[in-house]
Amino acid sequence: MKIALISGSHRPTGNSGRIAKHIEAQLQGQGHSTYLLDLATTELPFWDEGLWGMEGLSAKWEKVWNPIKSELDSADAYIVIAPEYHGMAPSKLTNFFLLLGNGDTVAHKPALLVTVSAGVSGVYPVSELRSYSFKNNRMVYLPEHLIIRNASEIFIDNVKPEHQATHDYLVERLEWQLRMLADYAEGLKAIRAKGNTKVPSPKFANGM
Repeated sequence: MKIALISGSHRPTGNSGRIAKHIEAQLQGQGHSTYLLDLATTELPFWDEGLWGMEGLSAKWEKVWNPIKSELDSADAYIVIAPEYHGMAPSKLTNFFLLLGNGDTVAHKPALLVTVSAGVSGVYPVSELRSYSFKNNRMVYLPEHLIIRNASEIFIDNVKPEHQATHDYLVERLEWQLRMLADYAEGLKAIRAKGNTKVPSPKFANGM
């Protein structure tokens, strides 16, 4: 099974990218193939009509977005890692969901949402992304998500005693959630195969 990870941080040395790599290694250890899109190191232009083929704008998208889209198309499931910036999901991550548009790249495929906070917050991106990010692309978030607080102290070697219990809890919970994600991916393959998930008319292309 192929699982794509999208790290939404703007910071190349931030905790989100490190945690994404930690999860990626765990997935590979379980026998899955992976693709990691790190938005801190991948420069994606802001959305414009070039994605719709507007003359003069489409060439850049063929070069930049199409290879990424190809990787996402072939994935069976996704993990979205979102740091919390001032109580919000990062703009690069919002832009990523705009680029997905209303095609079938991620449609009716499961996604695990992981939020990251340097402090004791992290809940706001959960609410934000669950509210809007699936609307037109039809990604299916699991009913589970993971909030990693005090992130610099989690998923590291030599965990401090005061963070050990939280670290151990998150390690165990993540392992369970990754198994759940794989099960959802298998189940949704069968649902997609029935054909009823295909949009029957252009007038239904966008979600309500």
